[in-house]
Amino acid sequence: MRLIPVFFTLAGILSAAEPALRYEQIRKIDVHSHIFEDVPAFNAMFRAAHLRTINVCVPGGDGHLEEMHRIARDLYRKHPDLYPFTATFDVRGVNEPGYAAKVIAWLDTQFTAGAVAVKIWKEFGMEVKDRDGRFLLPDDPRLDPIYAHLAKRGKPLHAHLAEPIDAWRPLDKDSPHYGYYSQNPQWHLYGRPEFHSHAAIIAARDRIMEKHPTLVVVGAHLGSLEHDLEGIAARLERYPNFHIEVAARTRNLARHPSEKVRALFLKYPDRIMYGVDQTWKPYLRPTPPTDQQRQAHVKSLEVRYRADFDYYAGSGEMTYNGRKTEALALPRAVLEKFYHGNAERIFQLAAAKP
Repeated sequence: MRLIPVFFTLAGILSAAEPALRYEQIRKIDVHSHIFEDVPAFNAMFRAAHLRTINVCVPGGDGHLEEMHRIARDLYRKHPDLYPFTATFDVRGVNEPGYAAKVIAWLDTQFTAGAVAVKIWKEFGMEVKDRDGRFLLPDDPRLDPIYAHLAKRGKPLHAHLAEPIDAWRPLDKDSPHYGYYSQNPQWHLYGRPEFHSHAAIIAARDRIMEKHPTLVVVGAHLGSLEHDLEGIAARLERYPNFHIEVAARTRNLARHPSEKVRALFLKYPDRIMYGVDQTWKPYLRPTPPTDQQRQAHVKSLEVRYRADFDYYAGSGEMTYNGRKTEALALPRAVLEKFYHGNAERIFQLAAAKP
């Protein structure tokens, strides 16, 4: 399926554009963060920006499951207006009898504590193996009872499945993902035929939606289709309960022609959500961070939020992530849905006070 034809240029739209919005004028929900410390500077920055974030618990196999969820629950209890959270589950034991029932019981305890969704990570398809040493795809039948339970409970599955397609390609210094794969070779799969292909993992993700049509699935990171706007549109058409968020992929969108990106937002304004995917996990550090490090991280996160807003809400030529692009100049009605309205509906969050 092809995107709707674009019969405009951004410059042409701007002649009838709405008044420019300031960053603080739009309420915002970052649907994809990993902030696991109660830092007053974070809280103050969020409140000043009229922003809250969904704290995503992940991964499910590093041995920190209980601690991670305890911190997320504590933050939500202390600051329910800032830190709703998404649970995940232990991927270890997937080959043992009764695995799905144990996961369901665990997730129900997290829902009781306030979890708004469940995260599944690239561990499925790229790390977790069956008893024969084969990588388990995310549509494996032993996970179906979990998906069915989420659909019954009305809890979205926040799915980071697969990686950018650059993970399967030779390292390229011009790729926006070069820094990550050059520093995390365990996730760079070029020349490693024992791993599933990008297409195979995406197809498995799509089969989850085919088997569980009432399950709401949020494709993290543009559904790992950041290179293919038409592929994104095709899935939004095919699967009415599929949504996407842009966390860590605005830099990819900014490399596409802005007219095509804008057309995607205008055609699917109810299906796209904002996110950044910033991580602050002091519990993984050998020594606690200093206040200076905390302040620096808060400042860098605010810089990212403002740069993103300039891309989505601004107009004219701009530099994003070191490259020239054209700001999208999205209408306010679309921005309101993208920045908070869709997240409030999909994750069943109460609307924040203005």
